[in-house]
Amino acid sequence: MAESITEDFIRKIKRSLKRGKRIHRRLPDGGLVYIDRPLPFLVLFRHPKEQTDHPTADFVKANASYIISNQGQTEELRKLVQEIAKTMANEFGAFMLIELMAAPAPDEPLFKIFGPEKQLPATLKVLTKELEGIKISGVRTTVETASNEPLLQEPYCLMAEEDLKKYSILTLGLQLKPVYKDTATGKVYPLLLRTLREKISNAIKKAVFDFVQVQTTHKPVHFQALGRQAVNRVVWRIDKQLTNISDQFRFLLLVTPVNNNEAWEEFRRNKYNKTPTFHYRLMPIDADQLKRKLYNISIEKVDDPTLAYLFRDKRHELDKMLTMLADRNTPAFLYSSMQLYGGVDDHLLKVAEGILAAIPEPTRAKDIDIIPVEEFAAMAEQEINFLKEQYSGVDSGVDVRDDIVGLIVSKGRLNVGTDAKIPRHRAEALIQHEVGTHILTYFNGKAQPLQQLYVGSPGYEELQEGLAVLSEWLVGGLDQDRMRILAARVVSVYHLTKGCNFTDNFWRLKDEYHFEDEVAWDITMRVHRGGGLTKDAVYLRGLVHLLDYLKQGHELEPLLIGKIRQDYIPIVQELIFRNVLRPVPIKPRYLLDPAIRPKLKQLKAGISVFNLL
Repeated sequence: MAESITEDFIRKIKRSLKRGKRIHRRLPDGGLVYIDRPLPFLVLFRHPKEQTDHPTADFVKANASYIISNQGQTEELRKLVQEIAKTMANEFGAFMLIELMAAPAPDEPLFKIFGPEKQLPATLKVLTKELEGIKISGVRTTVETASNEPLLQEPYCLMAEEDLKKYSILTLGLQLKPVYKDTATGKVYPLLLRTLREKISNAIKKAVFDFVQVQTTHKPVHFQALGRQAVNRVVWRIDKQLTNISDQFRFLLLVTPVNNNEAWEEFRRNKYNKTPTFHYRLMPIDADQLKRKLYNISIEKVDDPTLAYLFRDKRHELDKMLTMLADRNTPAFLYSSMQLYGGVDDHLLKVAEGILAAIPEPTRAKDIDIIPVEEFAAMAEQEINFLKEQYSGVDSGVDVRDDIVGLIVSKGRLNVGTDAKIPRHRAEALIQHEVGTHILTYFNGKAQPLQQLYVGSPGYEELQEGLAVLSEWLVGGLDQDRMRILAARVVSVYHLTKGCNFTDNFWRLKDEYHFEDEVAWDITMRVHRGGGLTKDAVYLRGLVHLLDYLKQGHELEPLLIGKIRQDYIPIVQELIFRNVLRPVPIKPRYLLDPAIRPKLKQLKAGISVFNLL
C-alpha cells in the first residue's frame, strides 16, 4: 500500500537505516523507496509533471539504493532525501546522490553528466570513462559534462549547497537520451532498454565505488559488492519454476538409444553398410505443454539485471531442449543441437586432426585388465562418501543398469551400464571425471540458494567436460587412447554437420584413423544418436578453452561452484560479492592432494592439449 511522505514516515525510514534494516516502501503514484542496506549513495528518479516515464524509471531499479517519485512531490521528497543523505553521511563520512533523468530534446548526447563546475572529481572521470565504453549497435555513444547548477536551483532542488558542503555530499545528475523508446508513440524497445540498464547500472556502481573508496569509511572489496544483496520472493519463485520444468525430463537419457547392443549386432550382421535402427525411451512429457508453462513464467518481473539475465538464458536453453526432444530421430534434431551445443570450427578441427596425426594407432595391449562393474561401482561409492564427508547434503549413489551404455551422471547419480568395459588403469580417472566433477558440481550447485547452479546454466557442458577431462590428466589416467577418442568425436561431429551419414562416419574412423570396430561404433552411435547430437565436440573444445583460461592465471576452484559455463564466472563472482551465493562446500580429491600441486602449477605456467599426450 502506498504511503505519504509524512514526518512519521521519514522517522521510520531513519530508524530502519540506523538499525541496518532493508527498506522497501511504496509511495503515491507508483513511487518507491528501496534501500537494500545502509549504503553511502542513493539513485533518484522523478517522473516529469507532464506525464509518467516508467521506462526511464526502470533504470534506477538495478541499484541497491534508490527512490522513484515525481516532480510534483518535490517538497515532501526534499525532506526525505535530506534525512537519508544526512543520516548516511554521518555514518560513512560522506554521501553521493545521483539523479537520473531523460533528455528533453532529441539533439542531446546519449549521456550528459551534471557535476561540480569548479573541479572535476575523479569520480566524474570514472563515470565518464565507463559511459564512453558503452557500445550499443546502431547507437552512437556520446558523453558530455555540464555544471550541476540546475540541480541546485528551485523549483526542483533537493539539497542546499551549504548542506552539501557541511555533510560532504556529492550530487550528480545523469541525463539519458531516451533511445530505448519511440519518441512519437512512447513504445519501448525492451531489448535495448534491458541492455542499456545493465551497462548503466555497472557504470554507476563503478563511479560510486571510486567515491566511497576515497571519501567514506565504507570499503567494499569490489564494485559489485555495492549491488543488491536482498533477493525478493519473485526471484526464488521463478528460480523454482524453471527448475521444476528442467526436472521433468532427463535429456541425455531420452536421446540415448536403449537398444545399443542389439543395434550393434544388427550393424555387424549387415557388414557395417546399413544404418542401424535405434530405439529410445518413451517420452514422459508433452514438449508443447511444457513450453507453454515455460513462457508463462514472468521473468520480466525480476528487476535485478544479473538474475533476470540468468533466467532468460535458462529459458532459451530449455526451449531448445524441448524442441530437440520433439524433433528426436528426425533431421531437424541436428539443427537444434547445433544451436544448443555448437558445431566444430576450423581451429578445433585442426587440434583434433593434429591429435589423431600425433597418435596414429591405438594401443593394442593383448590382455587389458577390465575392472568388474561391481568393483568399479564400489570404488565410485567410496568417492561419493568422500564428498559426503565434506558436505552432508550430498545425496547420491551408483545405479548399475542394463539400459545404459557406459557411464552417465543424471540428477546427481552415477548410472553404470552392466556391459561397461572399463580398463583398470582408467578407473580412477573415470571416477574423478564422473564423481569428482559431474556429481561434485551438481551438489556444490545444490548448496547454493539459486537452483540454476545445479540444474546447469546454458552451455555448461563445455566447461563441465573440460574440467572432467582435465581431472583425468591430473590423477594420471588420461591416456593416449582416450585423447584419440575425444579427437575422433570432434572429427565425427564435424562430418555429421557436413551431411555425412552413419556408415560413412563409422568407416572413416575404422579405415582412416584405425579405430577398432566397437570403439568406432561407440563414437559414431554417440554422435548420430537422436538424429545428430553435436554435444560430443564439447569435451575437447572445453579442454582447449579451459587450458587457455588457466594459462591466463585464473584459478580452478571457482569453476567448481556448480554447473556453469566459463563466461558465467564474472556473474558468479558478482553474486558472491553481493552475498547472494555462498562459498564452495566440496572440493575434489585432486585439489587436496599435495602430490598433484606440481601439475596445477604447470597448468598456470601454460600448456597445450598436446602437452597432455
